[in-house]
Amino acid sequence: MGTYLNSQRVVFIALLLLIVSLLYSSTFYAPFNFDDEAVIKFEIMKQDARGVYHTPIYGTNYWGLNLPRYRHLFYSSLIFNYSQGELNPFGYHLVNTSIHIFTSIIIFFIALITLEKGISLERKEAFSIASLTALLFSINAVNSETVNYISARAVGMSSFFYLAALLSFLLGSFRKQKPTQRFLLYLLSLVCFLASILSKETGLTFPLALLLYDVCFMRKEYWISLKNRLLFFYLPLLLCSAFAAFKVIFMKNMIVDWWQRIDFEYGLKQIQIIGHGARLILLPIGLTFDYDFPNTFFTTNTLLITTFLFTLGIILTIALYFPKRLTLVSFCFFWFLITLATTNSILPRADLLSERNLYLPSFGILFLLAITIHRLVLANHNQLVKKIGTYCLIVFFILQIILLHKRNLVYRSNILLWEDTLQKAPGKLRALHNLSHFYMADENYAKAFTTLHALTKSNASPYYISYAHSNLGSIYLQLGDFLKAENEFKSGIRAKSSLPTNHFNLGTLLASQGRNLEAKESYEKAERLYKDYRWGYQVPAELYINKAQLLLKLELYEEAGNSIKDYLERIPKPGPGHFIMARIFEATGKQKQALHEYSQVGNEPKLKAEALNNRALIFIKQKSFNRALEELHQATTISPNLIDAHYNLGNLLIQTKGDPIKSRWHLEKALKLATSQEVASRIKRTLNALP
Repeated sequence: MGTYLNSQRVVFIALLLLIVSLLYSSTFYAPFNFDDEAVIKFEIMKQDARGVYHTPIYGTNYWGLNLPRYRHLFYSSLIFNYSQGELNPFGYHLVNTSIHIFTSIIIFFIALITLEKGISLERKEAFSIASLTALLFSINAVNSETVNYISARAVGMSSFFYLAALLSFLLGSFRKQKPTQRFLLYLLSLVCFLASILSKETGLTFPLALLLYDVCFMRKEYWISLKNRLLFFYLPLLLCSAFAAFKVIFMKNMIVDWWQRIDFEYGLKQIQIIGHGARLILLPIGLTFDYDFPNTFFTTNTLLITTFLFTLGIILTIALYFPKRLTLVSFCFFWFLITLATTNSILPRADLLSERNLYLPSFGILFLLAITIHRLVLANHNQLVKKIGTYCLIVFFILQIILLHKRNLVYRSNILLWEDTLQKAPGKLRALHNLSHFYMADENYAKAFTTLHALTKSNASPYYISYAHSNLGSIYLQLGDFLKAENEFKSGIRAKSSLPTNHFNLGTLLASQGRNLEAKESYEKAERLYKDYRWGYQVPAELYINKAQLLLKLELYEEAGNSIKDYLERIPKPGPGHFIMARIFEATGKQKQALHEYSQVGNEPKLKAEALNNRALIFIKQKSFNRALEELHQATTISPNLIDAHYNLGNLLIQTKGDPIKSRWHLEKALKLATSQEVASRIKRTLNALP
């Protein structure tokens, strides 16, 4: 690599780093999008006894499938971010942007080596085209999803290691390399190949892409003989690929499901999808997070896309018959198809097109575009044409930057992202569903009502309709309209009874109304459904703690204890879980354990004050009056409006013959804070008993 790092190239790499950093700096503090937060919370295990975050290699993934964790490196990167900043998005975005920068740099060197050694271009010309390629890739708006969408890091990491494996192979294949250097570089390439697979399974196409490169470019005197490449690299690569493919056998159930979805209509649609993807790379206009394609192939766009693909087919045919002249065209075209194949064409997907799946394939298209720009503009011998072309090129890059900047702005808000998606794909009901969710989170209930009612009256799947009723019920619950809330939750259950959310929400509503046995039944139903639901819902920690509180009221202490233990396994940090556990211990006569748990509630003022108050009551039972007085004084200091602490302190001062003036002051304070006539009457009786 040292040969390729002269001052000119170092300056270009520095400028590339600066440009990309500036362009994506606007999204460093952007929120999590779509299922980012859910994936992070679900996939990352909590700390073990040593305080180390970890995730198993095998287990149930976010989508509820009990499979090996093929994306172990991807999950490990999330663990790193989580260990550093938990759910602060900044660190996640910084890593994604860094991966994109390094991928762009690797693309620069691959293009440079290909042009210099593969087709013997002069260094100046090769540098110009390679720079254009890397720059086009780094600022292309179609790649913004891979950078800004945290969960798309799997694509970014896999692509980075994919290209790093190719670069290492190229460097190792130079004839001038010493055997030891060649061995190390080939070993690095294999490691990068495996890292690509462990980031995302699409890395399995690497052997085909490598073979394509070999056939197209590695027949000149710069490279070692094919025999040596077979011995040193292709044989180990074959073994690694076989191992990786064997692991994929574990996904046979998914593969069978995919295979069953392949039909003629799907094949026709892929022509449209692939053509549309190529168009988005060349002209990144109309980008959206969630594409909606009609169910029929013959649409208004079909003719245009078919013509585009027909033209590419002619180019491909020429390339096959004249490989020496059009080798680059052939390589770029096949690179696009090979790297796209696993996410489009071969494996049927519910989402026919996602911009993140164009990330690695875009290299082929943009490499070809850079060559075309160079030949038509920068290498043109007509000075007038060259001058006009240069100005046009400057305008072109300015437009590319503007398009990327505008696209990045959309990612700065979940509402902006899904409003943009709904505008461009109005038939995509998932966009309507997600938009309603974020309207609710923003407490924009008017817009939330509009979107949710639209969902309930649409032909959406029972899942979305049920969820819409759930969210409507939640809004009514916050507004205090309990009857409408209950009706919405029950409507959601009728729409899709296997969706646990409505059962959970209904249980919370019933518990707030004192309908404890009904609430218990709803909570238990919700818990079973969360555990059985295929598409990856964890039992919410809130369900465990709400259920524990309810069981405590019902004096079902053993069940309550089991439920709160499940909560604390999920959220072991200081907080309300320890408070509930303390109350259970106290109710079962385990005062020592109760005191300990009360001390673990954390520093939230109201909760800590209540814990101190309850600890004081235990000390009173133990005749430890001085300790009780200390706890109550501290409670009233932390939370001056805690009525129980003032009443208990005033009462304790009477019992211990303490300062009567202070006793009266605390009792009168409690009286002012009283919210019910019953409590006020009790306090008055105590006051009247004072001398």
